[in-house]
Amino acid sequence: MAVFVCRVGNPDGEVLDKEIQAVSLKEAESKLQDSGYHVFSIHKKMGLSFKRRKIPMKHFLVFNQEFLALVRSGIPIFNGLALLTKRVKNPVFQGILQDILRMVKEGHSLSDAFLAHRDRFPAVYPSVLAAGERSGSLESVLESYIEHEHLLFSTGKKMRAAFIYPAFLVFVAALSIGVIINFVLPSFADFYKGFDKQLPAMTRAVVAISLFIKRNIVIEIGAILALILGIQWGLRTETGKRWLERGILKLPLLRNIWREYVLSQFCRTFAILLEGGIPALDALDTLSYTNPSVHFSLEIQGASEVVSSGGKVSTAFEKSVIVDDLTLDMIRIGEESGSVSGMLKSAADYHDEDLSNLLGGVVSLVAPVVLLAMGVLIAALLIAMYLPLFDITDIMS
Repeated sequence: MAVFVCRVGNPDGEVLDKEIQAVSLKEAESKLQDSGYHVFSIHKKMGLSFKRRKIPMKHFLVFNQEFLALVRSGIPIFNGLALLTKRVKNPVFQGILQDILRMVKEGHSLSDAFLAHRDRFPAVYPSVLAAGERSGSLESVLESYIEHEHLLFSTGKKMRAAFIYPAFLVFVAALSIGVIINFVLPSFADFYKGFDKQLPAMTRAVVAISLFIKRNIVIEIGAILALILGIQWGLRTETGKRWLERGILKLPLLRNIWREYVLSQFCRTFAILLEGGIPALDALDTLSYTNPSVHFSLEIQGASEVVSSGGKVSTAFEKSVIVDDLTLDMIRIGEESGSVSGMLKSAADYHDEDLSNLLGGVVSLVAPVVLLAMGVLIAALLIAMYLPLFDITDIMS
């Protein structure tokens, strides 16, 4: 999605400068008009933009917990923010809060003030605050959001923990093979130079590869670093994310893990927005650019068009590749009983449990495969090194 800079007028007669994410200029203008703004000017934000780091989730959760406590105690939002701004120890976070405090003092809503710094916080957070402001239940919305982020944070920790051991094994394997190729094999190559008989083809191939790597080690390291930086840059683009996700969806285990994670986040966030009084259509618009899946975001945009035409949410996702039948059935039940948010939370709990089971299988399945591949490769290198020694008598003669 692109970012558009807009000058708009609100129903109270104020002229505001806003930024909005949309696929096209026409869509951005339509979103603003649907929100009750009169659009004076709008243009796409140009220039190079370097993505700034988000505030650490640990600090952000502590801030929200303290903010919720102050809201519960009846302290006005401005006074609470002023108090928390002084307490925050992260200098970057403190500077952002000072700017937010200034915007609130000037009359901007809390959600708009955080929206101005949306690249520093979870993308859905301004919408959550807007839901609380619109419904007058900021306390309950914040409480649900904190619970939601705690679950996401713990899920992220589980995912990292599940992949740390296989990643460590791959690193050890790569390090071991690198040491063998760069230090051990060249020594054997020097040793075999004194033999008049031709070495086995396997040994010659391995020695040739080892010598080539050793001679061009600087170029290879530079190429590896350039590849890593190129991948990092590519994954920041929509095309790069789409290609990465397409690759993930082709791998059975990773596909299931990614699907459960995406669905869990979708269901929980959707439930929070609906509980805050945000209409389903507006909630879907928010979810279309806050969901981590590029493919699912496109599906959500299509579903949003169906809902805007008068269709039900369950109908809008019937042809989805991501949303499973169980989630669809639970949404249908929620629509019939008038408790969509409750059923979405139940669906999220189900996907969280399924995700935990899948992550448990990562170590039990992937680790043996990595160990086996590492053992086979190292064994092949050792055989190639010692193969001439098996026929040492003929070589010496």
